[in-house]
Amino acid sequence: MTASHLIIADQAEAPAGLVGHALFAWRAAVESLGPRMIARSELLTLEAACRAWARWKALEEKIAEISRGNVLAGELSKASNGTLQASALRAAADSALEEWKKTAGAFGIALPTAAAPVPETDLFGYPNRPGRGQAGRPRFQPTPRDRNRVRLLLALGWTNPRIASALEISLPTLHRYFDGILKQRDLMRDRLDARRFEIAMEQANTGSIAALKELGRMIERSDMMHVEAEMGSRPAETLPAEKPGKKIVDAQLAMDADADLMAELENEAISAARH
Repeated sequence: MTASHLIIADQAEAPAGLVGHALFAWRAAVESLGPRMIARSELLTLEAACRAWARWKALEEKIAEISRGNVLAGELSKASNGTLQASALRAAADSALEEWKKTAGAFGIALPTAAAPVPETDLFGYPNRPGRGQAGRPRFQPTPRDRNRVRLLLALGWTNPRIASALEISLPTLHRYFDGILKQRDLMRDRLDARRFEIAMEQANTGSIAALKELGRMIERSDMMHVEAEMGSRPAETLPAEKPGKKIVDAQLAMDADADLMAELENEAISAARH
């Protein structure tokens, strides 16, 4: 066999159309083979093995899903004579596993370990969108959860740029998809408080003492806010000037008379000096 018909196993590219479990099995297989030289024709056998493993994996997941309500529901079925037998799913899964063992055995490849599930969201609960932060990433598609998140942040008094940053989108994108919600900024705090009262009342109605106390504190704070708002909206009252007593009036009149007398004497002195 010539060198052109050989390839280093761990450098072999995955065949087109190999996705999901099959692609994972392919990557695990070539990594297991390492720098070993294999014939290009053997890659077809390896691809078939990976597809068989993917079928087995998918069937096992289906059996597990059916068996959630009944442990044996996905494993067994009744024959026409009423006896229990292996279900069609179990038979298909076992057949796929045997095909994997048969085709992969020639390479000495063990059954791939299950891939660790890829988190659907990041640390802060936002969806992991492919290509985030890179040019050409998929177009943003708002979800009901995104809309509720915007409503909550508006209720907390966040600015639009800050909300856009939290959603990891641009400010124009925020306005494009959430403009209707953004226009209701002034209503969101009231809606949030109303929902809090509703939840507290529901829990208080169950007889929860803690909920009853918290509801009472919430009502007191609400009443205080109403009183403060009402007082703040009133114009400042001008108190009437206090009327002075008789002694004060007499004293003031005497001081005024003395001032008039002194002014008259000064005028007479100035006039005499001129003559």
